[in-house]
Amino acid sequence: MTDQLVAERNWAGNYSYQAPQLAHPASVEELQGLVAGGQKVRALGTRHSFNSIADTAGTLVVLDQLDPGISVDAANMTVTVSGGTRYGTLAAELQRQGFALHNLASLPHISVAGAVSTATHGSGDANGNLASAVAGLELVTADGGILSVRRGDEDFDGMVVGLGALGIVTKLTLDIQPTFDVAQSVFENLNWDLVLENFDQITSSAYSVSLFTDWSGDTVGQAWLKRRGGDADPETSDFFGGTPATEARHPLPGVSGSNCTQQLGMAGPWSDRLAHFRMEFTPSQGDELQSEYLIPREHAVDALRTMRRLSDVVTPCCWLAKSARWPPTSSG
Repeated sequence: MTDQLVAERNWAGNYSYQAPQLAHPASVEELQGLVAGGQKVRALGTRHSFNSIADTAGTLVVLDQLDPGISVDAANMTVTVSGGTRYGTLAAELQRQGFALHNLASLPHISVAGAVSTATHGSGDANGNLASAVAGLELVTADGGILSVRRGDEDFDGMVVGLGALGIVTKLTLDIQPTFDVAQSVFENLNWDLVLENFDQITSSAYSVSLFTDWSGDTVGQAWLKRRGGDADPETSDFFGGTPATEARHPLPGVSGSNCTQQLGMAGPWSDRLAHFRMEFTPSQGDELQSEYLIPREHAVDALRTMRRLSDVVTPCCWLAKSARWPPTSSG
C-alpha cells in the first residue's frame, strides 16, 4: 500500500520527512516491486533518529506490515526475524520459548533492522552492541533482487551496519542463548571523584551498567545496575557514595518511574529488565533531542573530566512550556 506522505515526523518531533510517498508493503514480493520500479527508495524504521538520513526525494518504505516471521533454530541457537519487527515483540516471543538475546537497547520500541543498521548499543562492559548478534541478513537490492549474506562472507560486517545504503533489510538472523533472569538496582548520587577514580570497577560491577548525570554538582545522579542471575549481588548501602533508590526511578529527575522496567532488585526475565523502558509506555518526556559521542574506552575518564569542566555551559537546562497568554508587550 502506498500513500501520500502527510505530516510524518521522527521520534523526537524535530524533523518532518519530505518524501512525497510512503509505502507499507504487505509482502517481500511487493517490496521488491516497489524498489525495482522506483527511482529513489529508502527504508523508514521506528524513526529514532534526529536528522534526515532516512529521508528521500522518492518513496519511503516502512516494513511494519510484514509478518514478524519469528523462527527459532534451537540446534544452531539463532532466531530469524523480519527487519521491521520491534525488539520488544521479538524479546517477548523469545522469552516465551525459553531463549534470550545477549543485549537490548534502552528502548524496546525500535525495529531490529533499524537498530542493527545503525549499530545501536546496549550496555555492559562485556556485551557487544546489537549488531554484534547478527549471524545473517537478507536485503532487497536496487534492482529488486534479494541478497542473502552470512557471518564470514566477504564484507559481511560492513553490510550489517549499512545505514540503509546497500538495500532494504527484510530479514535478520541473530544469535540467541538460553533465557536468564536479571535484577535491576538503581543507586543515587554517586560521588563524582569516586566514579572517576573507580570507573572500570563501576562499569564492570554488573552485567549492564548505565550512569545518568546532568553534569552539575558533585554527584552522578543515578547508576542503573542490571545483575544477571547468578552474578554477585551489588546491593549495598554505599555504592561509591551512592545510596539505593527506595522507589522506581526515571533517568530524568522528577519524572515518574512507572514507565521504566522493574527495579528495586527484584529479579525477572531479561526481556523485562535489560531495556530501561517498558514496551507498553511512551519512553520520551516531551520532544527530546539527543546526540552521542563514541570514543575509545581508554579515553573515557578524560572525556568525563572534560565534560564536567563544561558544566557551566551545558547546565542548567532551560525548559519552555506553551502558554495561551499574549506576550505582555502586546497587551498594553
